[in-house]
Amino acid sequence: MELTGKCKEDFEKWRKKQNYNVDAPYFYELKYSMQYGVYVDFFDSVGIEIEITKWDEDTWQCLVSNKKTLIADELYDMYSRLEARTAAITKANEIYNGNEHK
Repeated sequence: MELTGKCKEDFEKWRKKQNYNVDAPYFYELKYSMQYGVYVDFFDSVGIEIEITKWDEDTWQCLVSNKKTLIADELYDMYSRLEARTAAITKANEIYNGNEHK
């Protein structure tokens, strides 16, 4: 679960402006669940919303939507919360780098 391209550049700038007292190399050593929360805050700040819910006993659903341009992508059949988080951040990264968020 790592950002790429323009998304990563802008995330790093945004993160430095926040009061997250973790420098870049150490941020990536945090547990994924802790990184995920910071990623969600970043994507919220640029209008990309991430939602993960338990669909049924064995399946997670994640929804990534861009409220500015009404782009939405639903991803199904994730078998763990970690898998759903990873898929959601990957999709949000793709949306951001595709400039669809502006």
